Amino acid sequence: MGSKDLKLVDVFSYESLVHAVAGAMGSVTAMTVFFPLDTARLRLQVDDKRKTKSTPAILSEIIKEEGL
Repeated sequence: MGSKDLKLVDVFSYESLVHAVAGAMGSVTAMTVFFPLDTARLRLQVDDKRKTKSTPAILSEIIKEEGL
């Protein structure tokens, strides 16, 4: 295999942990920000009775109808 063998210590290093946590936090942030916007977009496409309004107005209607 040679001198470029990955050791278990190299895989589970502090740097790998930092990168994994940063990726997880980025994913959580993106889902928190974009999921409500995606829900509003989907409702506008599917629901015929909903008129085009501002995004906050649509989100507040959804929260009133279905809860948070």
